[in-house]
Amino acid sequence: MEKSFIIFDGNCGFCNKAIMFIATNDKNNNFKFVSSLSNFGTTLLSKHKIKGLEKSTIILVENENEIYTKSISIRKIMLKLPYYKLIGNLMFVLPRILSDYVYDFISKNRKRIVKNSVCEIPNSEIRKKFIM
Repeated sequence: MEKSFIIFDGNCGFCNKAIMFIATNDKNNNFKFVSSLSNFGTTLLSKHKIKGLEKSTIILVENENEIYTKSISIRKIMLKLPYYKLIGNLMFVLPRILSDYVYDFISKNRKRIVKNSVCEIPNSEIRKKFIM
């Protein structure tokens, strides 16, 4: 099975906390994590012609060419985390326009939500999931 890539804003404390949560709970190693600021991240963004979204959303790349953003990426990620599948399924109850509205609200306010955040240093097992 091919790994899915999660591209995130590597310059955001809230995003880093969210990614650490996902990486810690990704017991089946479904994901590889890529900062949008890294060489590989900029290559992936360029390859898929993604411009401007990388600082406002988590981007999920599956099967080399399936791109998901905003609440859909979160839904798909949650469905692959063993203890959070229920949350992923419940997210499908909300219409996408509403879940994207909530996502955008959090995205616009994320720097205020996590002020003076200290980024967690991942252990060696978690670090293997990141592509620099």
